[in-house]
Order: sequence, then C-alpha cells, then structure tokens
Amino acid sequence: MARVEQSYTEHSKSIDKNGKYTSAEIPYLVFDAADEDEALAAVLASAPASCRELPLESIEIDERANETTYRVNAIYREEEVSAVPDSDDDDDESPTLSFDCGGGTKHLLYSLAQKKVYGDKDAGGAIGWNGKSGDDCEIAGVDIPTAQLRETYTKQMRISRLTTSYKRSVASLVGKVNSGSFKGWSAGEVMFLGMSYSTPAKKASKVTVTFNFAIQPNESNVKIGEHSVSKKGFEYAWAISKSVAAGGAPKIEVEGIYVDQVCEYASFSALGL
Repeated sequence: MARVEQSYTEHSKSIDKNGKYTSAEIPYLVFDAADEDEALAAVLASAPASCRELPLESIEIDERANETTYRVNAIYREEEVSAVPDSDDDDDESPTLSFDCGGGTKHLLYSLAQKKVYGDKDAGGAIGWNGKSGDDCEIAGVDIPTAQLRETYTKQMRISRLTTSYKRSVASLVGKVNSGSFKGWSAGEVMFLGMSYSTPAKKASKVTVTFNFAIQPNESNVKIGEHSVSKKGFEYAWAISKSVAAGGAPKIEVEGIYVDQVCEYASFSALGL
C-alpha cells in the first residue's frame, strides 16, 4: 500500500497586491506505489480540500524517483472566470491531429543484395569496403532515401492547468520514446519532440497547445550481411566485420551484430492527450 509524506521545505505560494493568496503547490513524496495511478490516488486521499482558502485544483506527478517512489504536487488555485461563457468546462476534448511524411536519409553499411562484377575480393555485402582487413578495415556505407514521419497534436487547454509542475513533466519527456502503445503506434515508435503555446488575450481561460512527435516504425528482419535482426524504431543496429580467406580470396564476414537502446522509454500519459 502506498505511503504518503508531505514536504514542508519546498512549498510554492503566491499572493496578489492585496495580500490574498492566488495559488499554492504542495509537494508530496509517495513511497511503495505500484504505478502512477496509485501515487495520484494516494495523494488525492491525503491532501486537504483547500489551502489558504484556495480550492484543490489538481494532483500532478512531478517526477518518478525510482520504481516505486514518486514526487507528486497538490495544486491549489483560485477559480478563474472566463470572459466568454464556455459550455465546455474541461479540456478533455479530442486533440486535432496533423501528419507529415517527408523525405529523409539513413546510412546503410550492408546491401540487401550484392553482385560482384569484377575482381577476386568478396565484400560480403559491405558497401564501400576499403579492401583491407584487421584494424585497417573500413566500410564507408551509403546514404539512402527513407521516410521521415511527424505527427502534431493541437489541443485547447485551460491556462490554469499549464502549471510549473506540468511544464517540468513535459520537459522531462522531450527526447524520450513511448514505453507503451500511443495513438495507434506500438511501443518504441514515437519520440516526443516538445510542446509550445502562446499566451492568449487578457482574461482568456484557454490556450491552444501544440505537441510534436517524430515517428520511426519498428522493424523486423533487418538485413545485416547474411543475418536478420529486429529492432524498435529508435534503437540503433550496427555490426563489426572481419576479413577471412575464402578459396584463396579475401572475404568480409559479419563478426558481431548489436542493437543498442539509445533513447530512454517513458509513458506519455502526463501530456494529457
């Protein structure tokens, strides 16, 4: 069962020119939580309904310290009244999606099929091999066309929701890749590139927020020499080669193949999309 402790040294509060409190953020530490949902629920059950006469507006995860420990903020804020009546009081409406598929390049070291038309050296599928072995062996490779996919989500959000804690959560996700399925894409295929918005007219209660993502589909049976490997979209596959003698002629062979995770994985649930 999750255990909640309030931090008394990092409270954030603000007042107006009349000395009236306008907002407050109270941080909590949640221990032994099974997941984000349990951490949020634990703080919701522990946090008071008001602080300095400000109503509780939201409970938000600030960061995940380890597998079972979370830093969670209780946000208190005076209720804002929109200058224009709005029948939709929340920001749970579906976001608008824009998709772009443009051209890019990727670097290929080994060909899908290679034909030797002259000479006695077998490159073993390596593209741009310098014909040398050992430490002097080099494979230049070649850049080939590939698709670059991007998705942009645009959503109306309450200004009051765009707190410092929310911005911290967004910033912590930039450059990370989805750990689970996201908007129809499988785990490992989506990288979060960032969020942007502009301050609206005075007294407006909502703002248009844009979220940008890069898409790189997962791949199976990627050919590296005579071998096939599978990799997630933003993983990096590479190989080392060696030169061997085959029937009196030198030949390049793949000696090792590696698939590296180069980006951290994370849940994008904190974005609220």
